Amino acid sequence: MQYVNSAPYPQYAQGYQQSPQQSKKNLDIKTLKKKSSGLGFYILAYFMTMFVIEFIMIFVLSFSLMMNMDVTNIDTETLIYEVTKQLTSGPIFYYSQILAATSSAVVPGLIYLKLSKTHISESLIVKPVKPTMLIALTLMGMGVAMVSNVAANLLSSNFSSIGIDYNLDMDASSSSVFENILYVIAVALTPAFAEEFAFRGILMGTLKKYGNSFAIITSAVMFGGMHGNIIQIPFAFILGLVFAYIDCKANSIIPSIVIHFINNFYSVMMDIIRSQSMLTTRSFYILYYSLFVGMLVLGILAFLYIMKKDKNFLSISDTSQLISLSLKEKVKCFFFNPGVITIVSIFILETIYTAVIL
Repeated sequence: MQYVNSAPYPQYAQGYQQSPQQSKKNLDIKTLKKKSSGLGFYILAYFMTMFVIEFIMIFVLSFSLMMNMDVTNIDTETLIYEVTKQLTSGPIFYYSQILAATSSAVVPGLIYLKLSKTHISESLIVKPVKPTMLIALTLMGMGVAMVSNVAANLLSSNFSSIGIDYNLDMDASSSSVFENILYVIAVALTPAFAEEFAFRGILMGTLKKYGNSFAIITSAVMFGGMHGNIIQIPFAFILGLVFAYIDCKANSIIPSIVIHFINNFYSVMMDIIRSQSMLTTRSFYILYYSLFVGMLVLGILAFLYIMKKDKNFLSISDTSQLISLSLKEKVKCFFFNPGVITIVSIFILETIYTAVIL
């Protein structure tokens, strides 16, 4: 007897092979996981390079200071204080910070681009932005940054009251003009370029072709996690979202570099003014909150100006090469791969360490 195959579905529906759509989806998942894992290992290299350079510099500086100090009549507590003071301020410290920040972002970044066969212009988009729009985007970003700074400081004060202190004890009380300039370069200028190069450049720039929303969210999460303590992480995440969104709208990394630098510069100048007692405590806080209110008002006005110029500012183009994957599936691919799992685990351990041990 002859049987006729009257199955209403093609062979792949019966389990012999996958449908073209499923094959495309599986390939997209594999591609994105591989790309994400590479980026995870880049951030790991960035993090570890900074750690190693800082560790080496601290070891060398500590050894040098110990060799040049008369330790015979100094108790251990005083010795630790003097060494710590030297390691957290002064020209040598600032030079080491500049070296660590620059090398850790740029060297692993260039190696990643070389290994992934990606031209730097594909990830690092440095297009000029109209001056008026750049000013407006900067003021809007600074408005958000000022709110985040004040909120983080208030939260930090509450944590300090229960014995958890996240403040970096950098002594700028006796700095010369030259040391203040180095302080600005090391803590405000260099990190702005280095961190934007890494997170809004290499990381977000590489992921933008898979969707702007996806690139914004993932780069912000990694930027927040990199800060390594429970106070800074949520606010760094918010700033990361704002920086990334602004860069995507401007199609350039320049706005986030400018905002990042001004935000850091503001914090550095407040620290210098406070540490060197340039103002009374009352005058300092009047200046501090006046700048906060002023930048907040200017930020709101800048946002209204931007909305007037660009009616679609709050909507973002989200074209993607991986049209077979939803945003949720892309995010899952990004975080569930060896590279990203490794660096996120380190971020979590660092956060626990700073909260429990320090």
